Amino acid sequence: MRLFFDNYLQARYIYLYNAKVGKDLKLLVIGDVHISDNVSLRKIDLLKDRILEEKADYVFFVGDLIDIVQEIYNSKSLLKLKSLLETSGKVSKTFVILGNHDYIHRKNHTSHIENISDVICKINGVTLLDNDIYVDDNIWLMGYTETKEYYFGKNYNFRAFYDDLKKHDILYKNINKSLLTLALIHSPEFSDDKKCINLLKDYDLIMCGHTHDGCVPFGFGKFKRGIISPKKKFFPKNVRGIRRLNDGYILVTGGVVKISKCAPKLLHPLNHLCPMQIDVVMVSNKNKFGLNKKWY
Repeated sequence: MRLFFDNYLQARYIYLYNAKVGKDLKLLVIGDVHISDNVSLRKIDLLKDRILEEKADYVFFVGDLIDIVQEIYNSKSLLKLKSLLETSGKVSKTFVILGNHDYIHRKNHTSHIENISDVICKINGVTLLDNDIYVDDNIWLMGYTETKEYYFGKNYNFRAFYDDLKKHDILYKNINKSLLTLALIHSPEFSDDKKCINLLKDYDLIMCGHTHDGCVPFGFGKFKRGIISPKKKFFPKNVRGIRRLNDGYILVTGGVVKISKCAPKLLHPLNHLCPMQIDVVMVSNKNKFGLNKKWY
């Protein structure tokens, strides 16, 4: 019997059909590691084991690698971060975007992107996409960094998202649609706004994190609603799994940590009810849509 689910890892294997793919591609999506003293080396080793065993063509970290910006100065947390990314960079092309916990100070809401970006950019085989693109023979990939204005307030600021993304026209104009088009965006709530998703209409798959699988216990079910959202809203919609968006899909990966260290301590034991979660997406011009789960 699994009494402590956060010591186990649930991998969701998703099979997507895409006619543009010449050879089958494997994408490994990891979100919300929230590295701190509360994240054990065992958890990091479980992630590293999956990275080594899956041997994905591409690994995507979709934000919130650390729990608060100050963790970058914690020698133990820094060692965990470097070890995880270095392992990934050695076996797969690895791309990282930043989440709000990585660069926005929780108390004064100042932005500190340079602190963590300096660390990531020095790791071999790892590319930080901060409002930038990457293109090779297989994929067109963009990584967008949402602004602090988008995050703070009672609700998410869709206007701030739209106005800022529109400035970065490299992310949505002149896309090579003959390739598999992929986008990395930490928070998926923008997908509730028609103007925002219209800017991203040419992407086959948008990969997000941030919502912690809605804190649904035991990784149960395939429904899209969660129990609670990062904004403390109960039964939020569209915070789990994969669904259609425009002519493509949006994937919200479940994340490694559900209740982070910076959350009230009273809530920390709830982590024991929720497993670590990653997504393995296999894109092929042969397979139809499919999904199954495995435990590690």
